[in-house]
Amino acid sequence: MIIDRKRQVKTNNLHAEESVLDDVSYIQEMKHLSGKVGFALWQQYDILLAARPYGWETMVDHAAYLESADFDIIDNITISDMYGEEELVHVYNQSKVGLNNFDKLAEEKGALGIAGHSRTLNESVKIVWFNQTRMLRIFTLINDETLITKYAETVIRRTFGTQDAMKLAKRCSE
Repeated sequence: MIIDRKRQVKTNNLHAEESVLDDVSYIQEMKHLSGKVGFALWQQYDILLAARPYGWETMVDHAAYLESADFDIIDNITISDMYGEEELVHVYNQSKVGLNNFDKLAEEKGALGIAGHSRTLNESVKIVWFNQTRMLRIFTLINDETLITKYAETVIRRTFGTQDAMKLAKRCSE
């Protein structure tokens, strides 16, 4: 009986190790908030990245990556600055081009948001990047910080469809 228990513990540890990357997490901190909109209880995850601030081109490039690697369909595209927010999904759908070639994203703005159905999470997700910051925000109905942390790491690392998809990286021991 003891041998079986030790074997089970060893198996569990191996399984846990398989879900962790050897390098350091790209996420420094995450805050989780909940809020009700209509009948839905939305979850908001504010993620502070452990990297230097990124700019507009990087934001558009990450959105284009999600467009091809994880989103079945894009339901919402917004750009915003201090003068307001503009919804672009109808123009985007008519343009028949990918986000990297979408002319409405050529001019730098303060924030970029895309929303759609995530194949990985099998749920609606909205991600908002904030220009010249280390922060991104994820909205979803999923109330699971570990799952969203894995998802965010996969987005940041661009590892959808690889063996490292949905794996956590080791937390920095500062």
